[in-house]
Amino acid sequence: QQELLEERKNTNFTQTYPKGWERIRNLIQSNPGAARLYSVLSEHLDGNCGAVVADQQFLADQLSVTTRTIRNWVSFLEENNCLVKIPIA
Repeated sequence: QQELLEERKNTNFTQTYPKGWERIRNLIQSNPGAARLYSVLSEHLDGNCGAVVADQQFLADQLSVTTRTIRNWVSFLEENNCLVKIPIA
């Protein structure tokens, strides 16, 4: 039972350090749309591996934009070292 309680600790919790807050502020200033995507990805991070698996259409639907916009935002985030995209089959 103790093990189960430990697994539940900090569920749905994302810790952000000062440099992370700085990054978020910079994203909001330079590309608000990419910042929105970044926040959605951050919210759904798997705490065990630090990854999110989502297709572009799902993200587009969540943010009410086109898949082209998602691709542009992902490219922006990659170029600014905010995320690493790992293609899956």
